[in-house]
Amino acid sequence: MTPLVLCTLTIIITLVASGIAKAKDRASTAAAIVNLKLDRWLPLKFVSRVLPWGEIALALWLLLVPGWPTILGGIAAVILFAAYWIVIARAVATGNTASCNCFGGASEAPVSRFTLIRNTALLGAAIGALVAAVQTRTSALVILLHLDGAGWLWILGAVFAAAALWAMYRSELLATPAVEAAHEVAPQMMQPAPVEGEAIEDDEYIRLPIPYGTLETNLGTRSLRELAEQRARVLFFLSPGCGPCLEIIPKIADWQKRLPMLSLHPVVSSKEQIAQLHMPEEIEVWVDPGFNTQIAFGRGTPMVIALGIDGLLAGGPVFGSHLVTDFMDDLLYEFDAA
Repeated sequence: MTPLVLCTLTIIITLVASGIAKAKDRASTAAAIVNLKLDRWLPLKFVSRVLPWGEIALALWLLLVPGWPTILGGIAAVILFAAYWIVIARAVATGNTASCNCFGGASEAPVSRFTLIRNTALLGAAIGALVAAVQTRTSALVILLHLDGAGWLWILGAVFAAAALWAMYRSELLATPAVEAAHEVAPQMMQPAPVEGEAIEDDEYIRLPIPYGTLETNLGTRSLRELAEQRARVLFFLSPGCGPCLEIIPKIADWQKRLPMLSLHPVVSSKEQIAQLHMPEEIEVWVDPGFNTQIAFGRGTPMVIALGIDGLLAGGPVFGSHLVTDFMDDLLYEFDAA
């Protein structure tokens, strides 16, 4: 056995997981092509239809096909993951933080340097899989069937390491403070700041001051704190070309009707994008040029934050269409209860 078979197994599992996720939600692949500004070169329908099954087929090739053809599978894996690496590196270099939907609609996190690190590791694993194919000239399944006791211990150790890393990653996601905080802070959005010296219960949610930043509004450029002094607000940072944003944009008008005590404002990065949202007149769309203010909270769209009239953040930031929707559902529930 060559230890590099672990690289082959990593690539096989990644391709199967990615392919199945993309096959379940073909629209996510099309959205990723638009998000990453690849639509001028890639046909949306064709790629979204073929790519998922191509990834699954390549995984099966690496798993099952013996002999010299397995080398071709290794070469294909290197080319595929090199292409993915280039796409993500280009996005990071240009400041494009839209989601790559690398694992279908289930992965809506914005592109970041961590995405590039992940793709670098996967490219390295693909190269390792190619080297393993050249060394063994056989499929991963055949190698697994001929493992000795030491080989299975290597596999078991790798499984435990992968499971631990996956569990740590998932635990961080489940501990998203902004969504959980919505249950605690929704009623406080309408309250003034506490009087100096007033007792604060130990289990009270700790809210941070609104950071400095400005937005271009209908009345001119205003700071976030000035805007919050006038009224409790919920800001949605959006991009008309962002696939997950298209799920949020149509919901904002309904959320505003159901939360008349708040002001909901979509925020885009340029004045030219305002008309693309097609918002009703009663909803003011504001502009954050180049999303310079958003940097204080993180990068990526869609993103939501809630500003309390006491000068404190009342929730967020939350990224991704599913989490944004959950956040707003929590606000609706809490204000109804209040």
